[in-house]
Amino acid sequence: MGRPEPRLKVDAPDLIDKWPADGPKVLWERDLGDGYSTIVSDGKRLYTQYNVAGEAPADAKEEEKANYRDDVVVAPDPADGRTLWEHRYSANFTPDMLHDFGFGPRSTPLIIGDRIFTVGATAVLKCLDKNTGKPIWSCDMRKEHKAALLQRGYGASPFAYKDTIILPIGVAQTDEEKGHAVIAFNQSDGKVVWKNQDFGPTYASPFVCTQDGEEHLIVFGDKAIHGLDPTTGASKWSHEHSGGANISTPLAGDDGIFFVSSAYGLGSRGIKLIKKEGKWQTEELFFNKKFKIQHANAIRIGDYVYGSSGDFGPAFFAAVNIKTGKFGWKKRGITKANSIHADGKFIILDEDGRLYIATATPEKIDIHCKAQILEKVAWTVPTLVDGTLYVRDMKKIMAIDLAEKKTTKAS
Repeated sequence: MGRPEPRLKVDAPDLIDKWPADGPKVLWERDLGDGYSTIVSDGKRLYTQYNVAGEAPADAKEEEKANYRDDVVVAPDPADGRTLWEHRYSANFTPDMLHDFGFGPRSTPLIIGDRIFTVGATAVLKCLDKNTGKPIWSCDMRKEHKAALLQRGYGASPFAYKDTIILPIGVAQTDEEKGHAVIAFNQSDGKVVWKNQDFGPTYASPFVCTQDGEEHLIVFGDKAIHGLDPTTGASKWSHEHSGGANISTPLAGDDGIFFVSSAYGLGSRGIKLIKKEGKWQTEELFFNKKFKIQHANAIRIGDYVYGSSGDFGPAFFAAVNIKTGKFGWKKRGITKANSIHADGKFIILDEDGRLYIATATPEKIDIHCKAQILEKVAWTVPTLVDGTLYVRDMKKIMAIDLAEKKTTKAS
């Protein structure tokens, strides 16, 4: 939920190692709203999503009024946070959907050329003009394609492949019509290019990777990780990973090793993809029940995966060997957290709103500074653009200066 996404090692200018005792420099902050949607940038604008109360019909029952909600796609100015444009639309929760963790969008916007693609928790896919916010096309995936939502709504982020947008929508157990668990839309008009597969709904985001010169569409389904043909959705391979909600997007390494992790009593797996006699096979390298990522991200550097383990009890940040599943170290005191890696540093934001700068190796982690910057719940992956860090919780969005300022001595 929040940000897709295996692409969390980012290029960056020199970043600070430590901030003053009173915390990092806040460039601006502004109110936002309910949601976990990650902030993205095209250099001119920021883009994210949030949710607000909608207008209920006059004859609606009192207990029904809370379900009338609107999703908002917003483009703030990166310089000061002011709204450059907004697009608002009805996004009503149905009585069977739970909102104990909020109504807000969980998915990350996707920028392609002059278009931006968004999905809210009620599975409404939008294509907007990124310069104005004007709608180009829209698709209610529940009504038009029988999207099978999990209880807390839709969570996957759209992925672009060639001229399509690919999303998992699942097949409900009661659905007599099969073969639509993953769907590819034409980017220009929203028409269906293909749909395929029969597995159930998932919160995890899809992506495409290349193994042995061949492209694989990776979808972390409800009971397995799947490798599909990105041009048709046909199955190439799968590996079972079942028992809890699959939320965190898998990692794919150039060495053919995939990392998947789930909470709720499950854990993490290292899976090696192998091609034998023209067919793809998987080999399980390890299963680590103690390293369980609920809805946060993970980052692979070399032979180690770094991430936050925990669900209902205390969490810890840890390093795990991708080939053996053995811990390099565990760091307690950081609640469930997302992170990015830039300029050799980990920038970690935990769910209680604490921001950390740290360096880590397979042997240890050193925390250089921490500060309370947001309120609980802060479940969104931070975004770093040219030394400015953009973060959000369920109430506000904030820009923080992390760039190391260089001084030039006069000659």
